[in-house]
Amino acid sequence: MRTTGPETIIASHAKPGESVRTAFTAYVNAGLRRRVIGATDRRLIVVRSGYFSLSDKGLLWADPIDQVALYGSYTVWRNSGLNTGNAYVRIRRADGSTVTFNPRDSFIGQTGSAEANIKKLFALISGRV
Repeated sequence: MRTTGPETIIASHAKPGESVRTAFTAYVNAGLRRRVIGATDRRLIVVRSGYFSLSDKGLLWADPIDQVALYGSYTVWRNSGLNTGNAYVRIRRADGSTVTFNPRDSFIGQTGSAEANIKKLFALISGRV
């Protein structure tokens, strides 16, 4: 098992001529699974990852970026007014299904990473639900 960065993992699934615009890790299923999410100039790519070490466990899906949409806002989870580091974004895929991600860079700490990663997605994906 080889550990690599998110950009490298997404680049390995990009088609020739596509450039990676952003790549980061995210947690799904109440934090029980880890994914690598990346946006190229043409597609939104989601790859299964190892949980404790960032690794490529296979492509889950890659949808054209003009056929995916983000829900109009996202939720930052706070506890007694303090940022817990969790922020959730919902994406509608090209097939109409929805997926919710917590795009934080690590499971512990990094309280601003999830919100920063969501802002990158909102800047790159124009579709809104």
